[in-house]
Amino acid sequence: MDHQQLKNGVAFIQSMAAPPNTTLIDFRQPQPQPQPLPPPDPRTTSTLSQSKSSNQRMEGDVKDCVAARRIQKADREKLRRDRLNEHFTELGNALDPERPKNDKATILSDTIQLLKDLTAQVDKFKSEYATLTEESREVIF
Repeated sequence: MDHQQLKNGVAFIQSMAAPPNTTLIDFRQPQPQPQPLPPPDPRTTSTLSQSKSSNQRMEGDVKDCVAARRIQKADREKLRRDRLNEHFTELGNALDPERPKNDKATILSDTIQLLKDLTAQVDKFKSEYATLTEESREVIF
Protein backbone atom coordinates (compact mmCIF):
# COMPACT_ATOMS: atom_id res chain seq x y z
CA MET A 1 0.00 0.00 0.00
CA ASP A 2 1.38 3.37 -0.95
CA HIS A 3 2.08 5.79 1.94
CA GLN A 4 0.84 8.79 -0.05
CA GLN A 5 -2.47 7.07 -0.73
CA LEU A 6 -2.96 6.31 2.99
CA LYS A 7 -2.04 9.86 3.85
CA ASN A 8 -4.74 11.14 1.50
CA GLY A 9 -7.35 8.87 3.08
CA VAL A 10 -7.46 6.42 0.18
CA ALA A 11 -7.00 2.70 0.81
CA PHE A 12 -6.70 -0.26 -1.51
CA ILE A 13 -8.45 -3.48 -0.71
CA GLN A 14 -7.18 -6.52 -2.52
CA SER A 15 -9.43 -9.49 -2.99
CA MET A 16 -8.10 -12.86 -1.87
CA ALA A 17 -9.58 -14.47 -5.04
CA ALA A 18 -7.38 -15.89 -7.82
CA PRO A 19 -6.79 -12.79 -9.92
CA PRO A 20 -5.72 -9.86 -7.75
CA ASN A 21 -8.60 -7.40 -7.98
CA THR A 22 -7.92 -3.97 -6.67
CA THR A 23 -10.79 -1.82 -5.43
CA LEU A 24 -10.32 1.85 -4.61
CA ILE A 25 -12.29 3.15 -1.60
CA ASP A 26 -12.15 6.85 -0.81
CA PHE A 27 -12.87 7.75 2.85
CA ARG A 28 -12.40 11.50 2.44
CA GLN A 29 -15.25 13.93 2.85
CA PRO A 30 -16.10 15.78 -0.34
CA GLN A 31 -14.71 19.30 -0.17
CA PRO A 32 -17.03 22.09 -1.31
CA GLN A 33 -15.72 24.12 -4.19
CA PRO A 34 -14.94 27.71 -3.18
CA GLN A 35 -17.48 30.14 -4.55
CA PRO A 36 -16.20 33.33 -6.15
CA LEU A 37 -16.81 36.44 -4.10
CA PRO A 38 -19.47 38.82 -5.41
CA PRO A 39 -18.20 42.14 -6.73
CA PRO A 40 -18.01 44.83 -4.05
CA ASP A 41 -20.99 47.14 -3.73
CA PRO A 42 -19.80 50.73 -4.26
CA ARG A 43 -22.37 51.96 -1.73
CA THR A 44 -20.85 49.88 1.10
CA THR A 45 -17.21 50.09 0.08
CA SER A 46 -15.18 52.22 2.45
CA THR A 47 -11.64 53.39 2.24
CA LEU A 48 -8.94 52.34 4.64
CA SER A 49 -8.94 55.74 6.32
CA GLN A 50 -12.69 55.57 6.92
CA SER A 51 -12.25 52.10 8.41
CA LYS A 52 -9.50 53.30 10.73
CA SER A 53 -11.61 56.29 11.69
CA SER A 54 -14.61 54.12 12.58
CA ASN A 55 -12.40 51.69 14.54
CA GLN A 56 -10.94 54.57 16.49
CA ARG A 57 -14.43 55.92 17.10
CA MET A 58 -15.60 52.50 18.34
CA GLU A 59 -12.56 52.19 20.62
CA GLY A 60 -13.27 55.71 21.88
CA ASP A 61 -16.91 54.77 22.51
CA VAL A 62 -15.83 51.66 24.42
CA LYS A 63 -13.38 53.70 26.49
CA ASP A 64 -16.07 56.31 27.14
CA CYS A 65 -18.48 53.56 28.20
CA VAL A 66 -15.91 52.06 30.58
CA ALA A 67 -15.13 55.49 32.00
CA ALA A 68 -18.84 56.22 32.47
CA ARG A 69 -19.34 52.91 34.29
CA ARG A 70 -16.38 53.67 36.56
CA ILE A 71 -17.79 57.10 37.37
CA GLN A 72 -21.24 55.61 38.09
CA LYS A 73 -19.67 52.98 40.33
CA ALA A 74 -17.69 55.64 42.20
CA ASP A 75 -20.85 57.74 42.63
CA ARG A 76 -22.84 54.75 43.95
CA GLU A 77 -20.01 53.88 46.34
CA LYS A 78 -19.87 57.48 47.61
CA LEU A 79 -23.65 57.45 48.23
CA ARG A 80 -23.29 54.17 50.13
CA ARG A 81 -20.47 55.59 52.28
CA ASP A 82 -22.44 58.79 52.94
CA ARG A 83 -25.49 56.76 54.02
CA LEU A 84 -23.34 54.64 56.36
CA ASN A 85 -21.78 57.76 57.86
CA GLU A 86 -25.25 59.24 58.46
CA HIS A 87 -26.30 56.05 60.25
CA PHE A 88 -23.15 56.08 62.38
CA THR A 89 -23.79 59.72 63.33
CA GLU A 90 -27.41 58.95 64.22
CA LEU A 91 -26.37 55.91 66.29
CA GLY A 92 -23.65 57.90 68.05
CA ASN A 93 -26.13 60.65 68.92
CA ALA A 94 -28.63 58.08 70.22
CA LEU A 95 -25.97 56.58 72.51
CA ASP A 96 -24.66 59.84 73.92
CA PRO A 97 -24.98 63.16 72.09
CA GLU A 98 -22.40 64.82 74.38
CA ARG A 99 -19.70 62.21 73.68
CA PRO A 100 -16.35 63.82 72.86
CA LYS A 101 -15.02 60.85 70.88
CA ASN A 102 -17.50 59.81 68.20
CA ASP A 103 -15.47 57.66 65.78
CA LYS A 104 -16.98 54.55 64.20
CA ALA A 105 -15.05 52.02 66.28
CA THR A 106 -16.12 53.70 69.54
CA ILE A 107 -19.74 53.92 68.39
CA LEU A 108 -19.77 50.21 67.49
CA SER A 109 -18.09 49.05 70.71
CA ASP A 110 -20.40 51.21 72.86
CA THR A 111 -23.45 49.91 70.96
CA ILE A 112 -22.36 46.30 71.48
CA GLN A 113 -21.85 46.89 75.19
CA LEU A 114 -25.22 48.64 75.52
CA LEU A 115 -26.99 45.76 73.72
CA LYS A 116 -25.32 43.22 76.03
CA ASP A 117 -26.39 45.22 79.09
CA LEU A 118 -29.96 45.58 77.82
CA THR A 119 -30.18 41.86 76.98
CA ALA A 120 -28.99 40.99 80.50
CA GLN A 121 -31.54 43.40 81.97
CA VAL A 122 -34.36 41.84 79.87
CA ASP A 123 -33.35 38.36 81.07
CA LYS A 124 -33.35 39.62 84.68
CA PHE A 125 -36.84 41.13 84.24
CA LYS A 126 -38.15 37.89 82.70
CA SER A 127 -36.82 35.95 85.66
CA GLU A 128 -38.39 38.37 88.15
CA TYR A 129 -41.69 38.23 86.24
CA ALA A 130 -41.71 34.43 86.36
CA THR A 131 -40.98 34.51 90.10
CA LEU A 132 -43.69 37.10 90.80
CA THR A 133 -46.21 35.19 88.65
CA GLU A 134 -45.51 32.01 90.64
CA GLU A 135 -45.88 33.86 93.96
CA SER A 136 -49.18 35.42 92.88
CA ARG A 137 -50.54 31.98 91.96
CA GLU A 138 -49.60 30.69 95.41
CA VAL A 139 -51.40 33.61 97.07
CA ILE A 140 -54.56 33.17 94.97
CA PHE A 141 -54.88 29.42 95.52
